[in-house]
Amino acid sequence: MIGMTSVRSAGLVVALLTFSALARAEPAASDVIANTRQLYTELKTYTDTGVIDDEFAAGEAGRYRHTFKTFFRAPRLFYFEFQADARAGAHRIVIWCSGGDFESWNSSTGQHEVFPRGTGTALTAFQQSAYKTRGSDALIPALLFAGSGLIGTLNEFKPDAGAATAADLGGHKTTRFPGVARSVYPKTQRVTNVRRAEVWLDSETHLVRRVFEDTPEGLPKSSVLRVTTTLEPRFNPALDDAVFRFKPPDAGR
Repeated sequence: MIGMTSVRSAGLVVALLTFSALARAEPAASDVIANTRQLYTELKTYTDTGVIDDEFAAGEAGRYRHTFKTFFRAPRLFYFEFQADARAGAHRIVIWCSGGDFESWNSSTGQHEVFPRGTGTALTAFQQSAYKTRGSDALIPALLFAGSGLIGTLNEFKPDAGAATAADLGGHKTTRFPGVARSVYPKTQRVTNVRRAEVWLDSETHLVRRVFEDTPEGLPKSSVLRVTTTLEPRFNPALDDAVFRFKPPDAGR
């Protein structure tokens, strides 16, 4: 006959094993973010539209609303277009690759640049537009072109342990991950541009639906530099070759 002490001990072991199994079933926040980064590298096609809430001062007058869209087909067909708020100059920036060289065009300068394939200069197309696009030109492309050297906020983001929460975002079920983003210089490993950040992942597709970046550390207390990027992503849609072609308005003049 089994004694009550043995029964209680057996019950405790079962409870501990069950808790352990549940803990293993809930991946760490860092693993979830890593899995999402990996997911983008495996996409055959991808599109999105996005809205950027660019806050630089208190009140509505200190806030711009920019838009952008992205098209991608592996391995390198690509089109990105950014449209600035009219109050910010309404400039338009396009970065594209229809299969050969990467190219860029900026409406504010009228400059059309070509970055020949095989020269390692394609990164320049994104880097020189990072500030004007509020980082949106690299946010998702840095994941789509993993290993290219392109870095965006999602590469720099580290989530807080155990702080993820469920959140409704425009009717979509998401998981919100608060954390910190840090920029690191590749050669010196010097850390800069440290800021609180939050990432919302779609609970069904695990794609990125929103990224918030707070004012970087080290700036005067009165400084406001907050950027909230909200996306409507689609993975593996059918895409026609035409969406990757662009002719600068001044071409042929």
